[in-house]
Amino acid sequence: MSKISRENNITHLPERMRTVVDSSVHRISRIQPFRWETGGKMSKDIDAAHVRHWPDRRMNLASRLWLLAISPGLRLILIHRVDQWLHSKCENDSRRWWLWRAVSIPLAPPKWATKINAKSDIDKDCEIEGGILFSDQGNIIFGAQKTGSGTVIGTRVTVGMSLIDKGRPKIGRNVWIGSDCVIYGAITIGDGATLLPGTVLTKSIPSGVVMQGNPARLVLRNFDNSELRKRQNVDAVRYVHAKPGEGGGLNV
Repeated sequence: MSKISRENNITHLPERMRTVVDSSVHRISRIQPFRWETGGKMSKDIDAAHVRHWPDRRMNLASRLWLLAISPGLRLILIHRVDQWLHSKCENDSRRWWLWRAVSIPLAPPKWATKINAKSDIDKDCEIEGGILFSDQGNIIFGAQKTGSGTVIGTRVTVGMSLIDKGRPKIGRNVWIGSDCVIYGAITIGDGATLLPGTVLTKSIPSGVVMQGNPARLVLRNFDNSELRKRQNVDAVRYVHAKPGEGGGLNV
């Protein structure tokens, strides 16, 4: 034992014990990505859905469990979180891909049951930040490359790749996408953008704009869509057109 160790009453771990501790830390470090990354995103998803369903209701364990039981959209995104994590493990861990495949087998029945119940599907390689909301009415086909937190996806929405260049959309944060929208191609949707129901978007749009129609036309700039994202029963078209701003149906 060194002089410093004796003076500070420090006892070194035996070599075998240090090996055990190091291996335990290594095992914990492999678990942390799911617990802190995927688990953290799932917690944000539940919180966001809770606020949207019951804005004035206090969150507790009972209300969260009840929300999970009644919300197909929430179950859809939570199942996707686990599926996407396992998919990334299969892709990145070539030595133990067979293990991750085996682990994913028990997930298959609840995954397909959720897809059938929600009448929706999310590509397993979609990169989605925590706190996104999918409509409980379903009929959603979602294949965006990336999606930011706070985004709300309406019913009967299709997001996918272009058949020409195989590109897929990147959706920013706090985007509101109304029902019956179609989005495809290698395009970018800026933070806080709003797509009114029935919009077909094939070109990139900047932050804070409101788009409508087929093809999509600019309706408004610098629009705050926070009220649409918070409340479910809002006539989005009437709400947007009641706001002053720039646009006037200009083509983008």
